[in-house]
Amino acid sequence: MKTLLVALTFLDATYWAELAEAGERLGAATAVLQGDGPALVTQLDALAAAGDVGAVRLVGVTFGDDQGPISWLGRVARWWLITRGPRLKLWLEPGAVHGVPVALPEVGAARPPSAKDSLSNPGWAKVPDVARHVLICRGPRCNAKGAAATHTALSEHLARRGAEDTEVLLSQAGCVFPCNQAPVVVVQPDMAWVGPVTSDDVPELVTRLLNPGPFDPGLPVSRPERD
Repeated sequence: MKTLLVALTFLDATYWAELAEAGERLGAATAVLQGDGPALVTQLDALAAAGDVGAVRLVGVTFGDDQGPISWLGRVARWWLITRGPRLKLWLEPGAVHGVPVALPEVGAARPPSAKDSLSNPGWAKVPDVARHVLICRGPRCNAKGAAATHTALSEHLARRGAEDTEVLLSQAGCVFPCNQAPVVVVQPDMAWVGPVTSDDVPELVTRLLNPGPFDPGLPVSRPERD
């Protein structure tokens, strides 16, 4: 059985080089669930095309505390099986490995993808009715300067106000520029690039995001120049 180590989050994908090196040393393939790097479906296609791999075990790898994306391993795996046909047997490990693995985990309670692993959901059919869309840059400079803590704080404070996904849609993104203001947050539809935004800035920023009318960040802000 071939093991495929899968970086789960945007933050995890920034450790792609270290994970790929560990995978090569351990005889495992590597992929990313989201972010920059070889996508999970791309790596599954490559393993299927090789023709000498009968079964693949998917093992999530994370460098943070967010285990939420582990469920998406099953969703994407089942979608791949549905769209590609039974070219491989896939098995899912229920827990994620923390940090660069020094050894492959033993086969535990691995299970095949099931009907509960779906990319579709009736609740995901409509565009969210929110007032603002906030993008948190998770590029290398922003990550180095604390974007992970900014994202966690924004999610927690919006949830505490009952506003996450109801008034404000929070998304992570690759580099959005200007990198010298890292960590950068972009507020739409206001076309406002705000930074640096630290976790200490978040409570006041959330209050301003939830105020009706034009957005006033209360922090250094820039907008693209237009003719």
